[in-house]
Amino acid sequence: MGQYNLPMRLVSSHPPSYWPEAEQNSVLRLGLASLDPAVWMPTDSDLPAYHGHKLSVRQQYGDEVYQTLPGSEPAQQELQEMLLQHLLNDQGTSYRREGQRLVHEPGGLTWQIDDTSLWQTSLWVQEDLCVLEDKGGEYVLTAASVCSPSNWPLSEKIGASLDRIHDPVPGYEQALAARVNRLFTSLQPHKPLLRYNWSLQRDCELFWRRDLGSGVGDDSAQRYWRVERQTLRRLPRSGAIVFGIRITLHSVQSLAAWPGAQDALAAILARLPADQKRYKGLSD
Repeated sequence: MGQYNLPMRLVSSHPPSYWPEAEQNSVLRLGLASLDPAVWMPTDSDLPAYHGHKLSVRQQYGDEVYQTLPGSEPAQQELQEMLLQHLLNDQGTSYRREGQRLVHEPGGLTWQIDDTSLWQTSLWVQEDLCVLEDKGGEYVLTAASVCSPSNWPLSEKIGASLDRIHDPVPGYEQALAARVNRLFTSLQPHKPLLRYNWSLQRDCELFWRRDLGSGVGDDSAQRYWRVERQTLRRLPRSGAIVFGIRITLHSVQSLAAWPGAQDALAAILARLPADQKRYKGLSD
C-alpha cells in the first residue's frame, strides 16, 4: 500500500442525495424504498478520493476498518461476482474487464479480479461493505470493510448480531429491532432496498471516530451534513445480506443554496428527543 495523508477530508462534488425533512421527529425509522438493481452502487468522479482514503485508513488503523471471520469466504466471493457483473453491465462506460483485471477508466484505477477478498472488492466502489449471515436464526456481521465509519467501532461489531450492533441506538430494541429482523428474513434476491441516514459533524473527515479523536474538530470548525446512503441486498447463493454505506459530506452553509434545507434541518433539531440528540452528537 502507498503512503497517504490523514485525515481524509471530503466535500462532495455533487448535490446531496438526501435532504433534511422538516417533519422528522425521531431517528428511529426504517424509511426503506425499493431500489433499481441497475443503480445498486453507482460511482461518480469522487471514486479516486474514496479509493485513496480506503488505502490510507487501512494502513493506519488495520483491524479498526477491515475484519473477516473464518467461513465468510464464500459470501465474500459471491459478493464480488455480483458486484463485478453490476459494474460491467450497468456502468460499462466506466468499467471494463481485461483478463483478470478490472479497470475504472475515468479514475485510472486497476484491480486484480482473482483476489476475491471483501477488501479488494470494497476498493471498486465508494461504499463501505458489510456482510451479514444467518447463524442459527440471527444475522451476524461476518465480514466488513468500514473505512468511513460514523462513530461505528468495527472491532466491537464484528461477530455481533443485529440487535447487539444496534445496542447504542436509544430506543432501537423497543421501536425497530423486531421490524429489522423480519426485514432481513424476508429480503428477496434481486430486490435491493435503499434508505438514508444522517448526522451533523464538525469538519468533513470521512473517518469519523470520536473515540479515536477523528472527525471531532473544535468549536470553531464548520458543521457538515453527513449522509449515509445505505443499501441492503441478499446474495442468492449464500443467502448472506450485503449492507452498503456511502458517505457524502456538505457544509451546512452550502445547504443555503437549496431553498428550505437549512430551515428543515433547524426544525429537525428542535424536535428530536434529548437522548437521540446525544446519540447523534447534537447536544451542542
